[in-house]
Amino acid sequence: MTEYSEIRRRTPKLTNMFSALFYQQWYEDRTANETLMLAFGQRDQEYRGRVAKEIELLLNQLHSEQEAEEYLISFDVDVDFNRDFPEGVRSWLRAAPAVLADL
Repeated sequence: MTEYSEIRRRTPKLTNMFSALFYQQWYEDRTANETLMLAFGQRDQEYRGRVAKEIELLLNQLHSEQEAEEYLISFDVDVDFNRDFPEGVRSWLRAAPAVLADL
């Protein structure tokens, strides 16, 4: 498995979300978008803009769907990729800034 410490250092807001809110089925009754909204919905637009920049950086670092899935798994999360990310993790990440902008 790839070492992700540099990516995590450069994306602290997303790292916190993945490690806290996606951890061990804690979010099981929510969709990935609902979890995104829970994590950042109370934050102002400027903060959410910084999260969107982190998402862009993450997409630039994770070049394939397999890398994106491995990255999530590295947080020891228990996700069902078919249920939680039916279009793929990278597709979800590409759409996430729009979700953040609409909050």
